[in-house]
Amino acid sequence: MKDMRHENVNPFLGFFLDCGVFAIVTEFCSRGSLEDLLLNDDVKLDWMFKSSLLLDLIKGMKYLHHCGVRHSHLKSRNCVVDGRFVLKITDYGYNEVLEAQKFPYWLLLPELLWTAPELLRGPQPGLHGTLAGDVYSFAIITQEVVIRGPPFCMLDLSAKLRKPPPLCRPLVSLDCAPLECIQLMKQCWNEQAEKRPTFEEIFDKFKDINKGRKTNIIDSMLRMLEQYSSNLEELIRERTEELEIEKQKTEKLLTQMLPP
Repeated sequence: MKDMRHENVNPFLGFFLDCGVFAIVTEFCSRGSLEDLLLNDDVKLDWMFKSSLLLDLIKGMKYLHHCGVRHSHLKSRNCVVDGRFVLKITDYGYNEVLEAQKFPYWLLLPELLWTAPELLRGPQPGLHGTLAGDVYSFAIITQEVVIRGPPFCMLDLSAKLRKPPPLCRPLVSLDCAPLECIQLMKQCWNEQAEKRPTFEEIFDKFKDINKGRKTNIIDSMLRMLEQYSSNLEELIRERTEELEIEKQKTEKLLTQMLPP
């Protein structure tokens, strides 16, 4: 794991274990997780920017699977974003490290909303992931990115995911992303694991989705930076007004306190 190097995979530096505290050590990414980014309303994400994040995720998973590594815990919280808004996958190999250290079973469990149905049906749901299971998890992250909402946020979360019928999958409007992207997402959460595409196939399909579009990621980045600048100017203006009011109150109070 320490030898793995890819621009969309957060390097594994080691792990820390002391006084019952266990932590995987990776490089710090200043923008936080993909989940943090999606929940931050100050960040404006158009389709080109969303597709850039998804393409980073696809390239990172393509590399991991090429190296024979199953992620098994893939979710938006395990995708981190650096200062250049490059998405990097982290926490890969998590189960293998914990199992090697003889940690209890419950610490190895993934969060179930990202877990493929066939893995939920086992005696120890989601303990051992699969390549096809990672593809399903990617599809759920795609839903999060496309609509900027948590997994299955448009449905009653008490719905059963484990057993069809009926199949329980997120409902995504065709207005949220190009039709080809939504079709690919649905292929990736196919109930039959063997019919899901590999990340090699996902990469080939996804890179063609934005072909012929005039807008590129640089334009999207510039627009986002302009928005940040506008937001900052507004915050400065509001804070200046607040300070002026506080100054006036202070001056009035001092005037009242001074002897005539």
